[in-house]
Amino acid sequence: MPRLPLAVVASLAFLASARAQLPQARLDRLFPLGGAAGSAVVVEVTGRDLDDATTLLIDRPGVKVEKLKANQFRLTLPADTPPGTAEVRVVGKYGISASRLFAIQSVLVEVAEKEPNDTQSTAQKVPLDCAINGTSDNEGEDHFRFAAKKGQRMILDCQAIRLDSTLRAVLTVSEAEGKVLARSKPYYLRTDPLLDIVVPTDGDYTVELHDMTYGGGLPYRLIISTKPHVENVFPRAVAPGATASLTVLGRNLPGGKPSGGLKVLDRDLDALTLSYTAPARAALSLTRFDFLFHPTAPAAKMRGVQFLPKALSSALSPLTMVYPVGPITIEREDNDTRDKAQRLKVPTTLCGRFDKPGDADWYRLDLDANQSVQIDLLCERLDLPGDPFIIITDAKGNEVGQFDDHGISFNALALYNRDPFGVFREPAKGAYYVLIQDRYRQGGPRYQYVAHFTKPEPDFMPVVVHATNPHPTSALVRAGGCDYLEVCMNRRNFSGPIVVEARDLPPGVTCPPTHVSPQSETACVVFVAAPDAKEWAGPIRLTATATIDGKDLTRELRSVQRRWAIDNVSTSRLNRQVCLAVRPGAPYRLSLPEKANGTVGGSVDLRVTVQRMGEFKGKVQVTALDLPPGFALATIDIPEGKDEAVAKLTVAGNVPVGTYSVVVRGDGQVPYSRDGKTKANVRVADPSTPVTIVLGAAKK
Repeated sequence: MPRLPLAVVASLAFLASARAQLPQARLDRLFPLGGAAGSAVVVEVTGRDLDDATTLLIDRPGVKVEKLKANQFRLTLPADTPPGTAEVRVVGKYGISASRLFAIQSVLVEVAEKEPNDTQSTAQKVPLDCAINGTSDNEGEDHFRFAAKKGQRMILDCQAIRLDSTLRAVLTVSEAEGKVLARSKPYYLRTDPLLDIVVPTDGDYTVELHDMTYGGGLPYRLIISTKPHVENVFPRAVAPGATASLTVLGRNLPGGKPSGGLKVLDRDLDALTLSYTAPARAALSLTRFDFLFHPTAPAAKMRGVQFLPKALSSALSPLTMVYPVGPITIEREDNDTRDKAQRLKVPTTLCGRFDKPGDADWYRLDLDANQSVQIDLLCERLDLPGDPFIIITDAKGNEVGQFDDHGISFNALALYNRDPFGVFREPAKGAYYVLIQDRYRQGGPRYQYVAHFTKPEPDFMPVVVHATNPHPTSALVRAGGCDYLEVCMNRRNFSGPIVVEARDLPPGVTCPPTHVSPQSETACVVFVAAPDAKEWAGPIRLTATATIDGKDLTRELRSVQRRWAIDNVSTSRLNRQVCLAVRPGAPYRLSLPEKANGTVGGSVDLRVTVQRMGEFKGKVQVTALDLPPGFALATIDIPEGKDEAVAKLTVAGNVPVGTYSVVVRGDGQVPYSRDGKTKANVRVADPSTPVTIVLGAAKK
């Protein structure tokens, strides 16, 4: 996996996320991890600073929430709740938490794990087609016994990382007398295991489950099912409004036929042909990835949809389709060598497969002089296991281009992925040959890809992420104070200014527009609460707008969060919602002027004021917070007894003329008591209000 260029690393050098130490709601665990539509489920929440939790916020309409006791709630799920994963957040005294995932289905029996089930002889009896919600045993195993008939195909799917659990499950299935039928390997996200067995005789079977490191108390959701299970679909792209024939590969597919020797986990897959009409959709500039089951964070940089067709309405996994960027091209074999390369015309969306281990797919591009081609290959972003790379050669066989992993990762954001992306720029007219192959020469029914070949167009795919690192949280702005979120623009062939704005804010909260530097991927979005702002918690929206070719292009920011509050384990996933809470009690507000003018290569004196509240009287240190490239600001202090100071902002001579947002951060030791009695100083590092800097050209 290649390293990011130093220039990119430098541009992402956010200050370390030293954040306020005042309490802020953090939801670490939700249990159980799922439930059935049309039922009531009692859930328990654990985490940090969940005091006085009053309710849960769920991104599914019609869900009724009833508090039973401290950190325990009853969820009543409407019968028409769609299958998939829902976001659950805790709302309490210290704000609204980041989300934890809760799986919803309507075709399985929900079962609660019961102890003792530590041995095969004490295995818990469960029905077929069930979802078991349990927790791992410390230094032990959980056992479950089910009855099955000869020839039944059983799918055992342990969902953990996909539902934000740190469990790394190991599954073993045995016959009643102890003979082992199958042992699992990591499958989904290179972690969650899947077993596919055909029952050899009528009788009882036992599944053993434990954490790889035998850690205890880790939640899981174990599916034991004969229901349809989708493994793959091909092709994965259909033009909007067009009808195409899809081949679905999977297990227990209704009406499915033998796939002709296509094996996964040493079992033949079923094949089912479906007619699919792609929905007409809005302009490409407004589309995104709409999902039923939460994907990893890199999927923020793709456009498509997950759905369950009527023929597979009882399936436990969806079809994922990609929105094309041009005419669809289906890979055809034999294209395993350069002299058999399949011709492509730009633009096109290519649907390809590594049919067998070592499969090499060759394509030919006939380009005009100075014609550039952007290649964006999707594999990991489709939750597929391959690690493709791309090599481009000229007509003589000389390598002239290579693309591999791409993406930005910093602080709480992990967008780096194994999918190749890049722009091939070649000044000479002629034929060019594109090799797409898996780096480890893997192949088979699971190994697919979708590759967009297009003319490079200015674009951006913005995301927003919590500023706390590694703790997954939602923004919490205290009355009279400020809080912020970090944004990343994910620019593609675009180096212009972008303006980020907030919508659907509660009364008393404002968010000045954030002017993102054309030289930067990142910025801070600051929320400012009036001193009399009322308590509130809920979803908000953020949009980013840029002017491209004389037209305004607006995109909604996708929300990303860390899965776990674990240092050095950087794994992020998408959210559907961005949430914010307002609570009382900001200890101070740091303010900058609303606007200031300056010149490139010059400096700007900024008056920084602090309004201390409550019992806080101490010094506030002022430092820069994610300044635009080319800007610098020395650390200053506002001492006790003073309420303002002047900070000198310097601007390098290579900064473009334009409009910029600048934010600083305060740092003070604030007396605080959680119980209203004993007080101690805690560090509070909150952002200032932003200043809009208008830079003109240097005077000659």
